[in-house]
Amino acid sequence: MPAWRRDILRKKLEEEREQKRKEEERQKREEMQREKEQSEKLRTLGYDETKLAPWQRQVILKKGDIAKH
Repeated sequence: MPAWRRDILRKKLEEEREQKRKEEERQKREEMQREKEQSEKLRTLGYDETKLAPWQRQVILKKGDIAKH
């Protein structure tokens, strides 16, 4: 394979990796933001997040969402 073709393929692969990395970072930021919002909701509802089991968090958050609608 000629060097120029290898360079083009290498550049394309690097661009794809960069796009994938950026997408993963964006998803991670969204997840962090969602967790932060959930923690805020629990605090405003008067719950101590550290003392709740994961299933309790989900029930409380769902009840809060239903009450808003």
